[in-house]
Amino acid sequence: MMNLLSIILQIPTDSIANAAASASAAVSQQNYFLLLLKGGWVLLPLSVLFVMSNYVFIERWVSINILGKVDATWVARVNEMVAEGKIDKAIKFCNERQTVYAKVLAAGLESAHGEDIEVQDALQSEARQQISILEKSMNVLGISASIAPMMGFLGTIFGVIKIFYNISVTNDLNIANISDGLYQKMISSGAGLFVGIIAYAGYYILNGRIDKVVVRIDKYSNDLLKEIRNYKRGIKA
Repeated sequence: MMNLLSIILQIPTDSIANAAASASAAVSQQNYFLLLLKGGWVLLPLSVLFVMSNYVFIERWVSINILGKVDATWVARVNEMVAEGKIDKAIKFCNERQTVYAKVLAAGLESAHGEDIEVQDALQSEARQQISILEKSMNVLGISASIAPMMGFLGTIFGVIKIFYNISVTNDLNIANISDGLYQKMISSGAGLFVGIIAYAGYYILNGRIDKVVVRIDKYSNDLLKEIRNYKRGIKA
């Protein structure tokens, strides 16, 4: 017995601690997914909302980067063409680009020979159309941000119901009877809040980028309108 005790005492404590930590980590890694599944059926629609929100965010981010790409040199060249009276060439120059700015300016240039109010209306109408294209599918993020926490709360209610049902069936108040319901309650609430926060953040990040595009559209439209007015005054003079 003394020999066995001396052997045990000779084992380094660091080795024991490392072995225990490794075993604990292995058990945790194996059980995380199973633990998550205890959230119940509510996790299925939450997973769908999570995937949809991420897809919409990535797709809109890429689209806004492409359609809202800024090229100050290009805009200056359009204004130069207008100042030189090359309206048709400026329209063709705009149609060669697929950005929202090119489409808005092209719409204004096509009405350049009309009254100022006609040019302004054409610019504003096309701007609204292009903004609606930028905002495509954004309602998915808004809906996900609103519904996901509510679905998590619904899972919480079902978890509480499960707790009371288990207690009523077994007539015994112990941790085994309430653990499943508590798992479902907490996991569904946490998952709902997580998905809601992701969708909410994505919605406002994209809105911020769209707002910057709208500000540039207004600036470029006003600059073009001034150039068209100056061009018309030069003709009349």
